[in-house]
Amino acid sequence: MDAQRQEYDRFGPWAIEISGEDPPPPLFVPYLTRAEPALLGVKIPRQIERRDAHPGMDLYDHLVCLYEDDLIVLQRVGREVRSETYRYRDVQYLCVSRDLLRGNIRLGLPGRPCDLPYNTVSNGPMLRLVDLVRQRYRRHDLQAPSEREPEVHEGDLSFYFEGLLATERQQHTGMRLLAAQGTAPVASHGMTAARRLFVRLAGRRLLESMHLTDDRELMVVGRGQAYADRWQGVYGVDVCYIPIDNLRGVTWQDDAKNAAINLTLRTGGGTSVHVFADDNLSIASYAAFLSALPDVAQETKADHQ
Repeated sequence: MDAQRQEYDRFGPWAIEISGEDPPPPLFVPYLTRAEPALLGVKIPRQIERRDAHPGMDLYDHLVCLYEDDLIVLQRVGREVRSETYRYRDVQYLCVSRDLLRGNIRLGLPGRPCDLPYNTVSNGPMLRLVDLVRQRYRRHDLQAPSEREPEVHEGDLSFYFEGLLATERQQHTGMRLLAAQGTAPVASHGMTAARRLFVRLAGRRLLESMHLTDDRELMVVGRGQAYADRWQGVYGVDVCYIPIDNLRGVTWQDDAKNAAINLTLRTGGGTSVHVFADDNLSIASYAAFLSALPDVAQETKADHQ
């Protein structure tokens, strides 16, 4: 069987690990010039129906090769290839987003992020890629956790989030819970009568999230959005990892119109905002943890507009 036919026969919505059976796509081969063997190579397909593909066609949009100190991302742009090399130490955060079949890995880098969209049937090789990056961008040894975890009562989190938390504990990853926010209706503190009516009819709710740490990274698990209305089905899950060394600033800001407090985490690769109900009891201990981090600018703002 010729190589083009073999590649076509193996083509589907899934990302594939490079091997003897699955070699790099021909379009990318001229850019693979290193003698050093890759720790992992993954080719990510074009998002097209199989019936629209044929042997000899450029079937893959990305090829990612991970080495000991850096990774190379090759991207198809028409018949051209864009090549970027990223050092692990420059990755400021890493976020894995999944919503039904849509997945994305974002590497937060100074200047602009690098996004690797994929189909979630490929979670195996893509999450292996994530693990290899995380193993290499973390620079400090693990410290034994000492703080007591906030109490999470049965029903505070969804069954799915409870399962995620249980998995972290069962696998002895070292991650401990810093703060948790359950799904909650948006309160109406300070709202006009018209806005209170709209919020009640919309059934607007604050979505659940968890913040964990092993003293090297923050791990933030959320739904990919802070709020949702009654008619919105929410199926997404985001898991973001931030090396604690990369935190540059922390801001807590009151949001009176939603009876919430917004936490902004700043890194050299950008910022992320995380929302808590203003009566969340785990905020105080989480804020104390963040304020004890060295070289992290702390700021608190009140916003009652």
